[in-house]
Amino acid sequence: MNALLSPTDPTPRTEPIDIALPTGEQVEAVLDFYSERVRCDHPQATDGAALGDALREEAEMHGSGRVVVLAPDPLVAGLEATGYTCEAVMPGFYNGQEDCAVLGLALDAQREALGDEAAVARVEQILEAKRGTLGAVVEVDTRRAEVSDAESIAALIAETFSQYPTPSGDPDYIARAIESGVPFRTVEADGRVVACASADLVRDARTAELTDCATLPSFRGHGFMRAILADLMGDLEQMGYPTAFTLARAVEPGINVAFQRLGFELRGRMVRSCRIGGGLEDMNVWSRRLAA
Repeated sequence: MNALLSPTDPTPRTEPIDIALPTGEQVEAVLDFYSERVRCDHPQATDGAALGDALREEAEMHGSGRVVVLAPDPLVAGLEATGYTCEAVMPGFYNGQEDCAVLGLALDAQREALGDEAAVARVEQILEAKRGTLGAVVEVDTRRAEVSDAESIAALIAETFSQYPTPSGDPDYIARAIESGVPFRTVEADGRVVACASADLVRDARTAELTDCATLPSFRGHGFMRAILADLMGDLEQMGYPTAFTLARAVEPGINVAFQRLGFELRGRMVRSCRIGGGLEDMNVWSRRLAA
């Protein structure tokens, strides 16, 4: 299957797989052919080492270059013992109580090191220089999107990204997400949607990933994304979600600064993990508690 699907292509980017462990347990994972990896989120397992070995075997079978696991703390030691690296830890991820570790294993040597070390370092320098600064507070009206906005949102995402890990440039995909209760917010100008983002709900954990962040180039630098994200955080608080997180492109200063100014903490970095923008990129892991 072609790994260079555009955001407008509705072709599935992933395939769910069930993996049987020697313990008799069965875990759900995803064969992510778009980002050339196997990903396992929040496995219901008791033996981290057995899980790690089984996921490695699955990745080798399919020629995947990387394994990514998002797991609670009890599984971390076993996964590390089988060669996985803990790349980030998000506090209170599970229902505001239990931490979530992000672990990675590179099967392809090219995915062991940062994709663009110099660009990542420049973003780190910018973040450090802006630490503790809030920037100008701009009054921006955002609007909770409805199904009728799906076409405009999809068009913006397709215009912003040549490569994207989900088919968010497909209006039907966006419409189904909105219908399912996923909050999207937009800013409009000149009669069109010029900025958007969503809060992809991890319902079992009662947390959400702030994602689908896109702003037309001519409207960047006006605080639109910061306003959208702040209002999405408010939506999540009203829904009783105690935490939120994001995976931000490590080479893009604007989006990382936006999350830092919103009180998110940089928890780590996923190396060459996700196909987005310029290819297989490094992703900064940010998270924060929304309510006391």
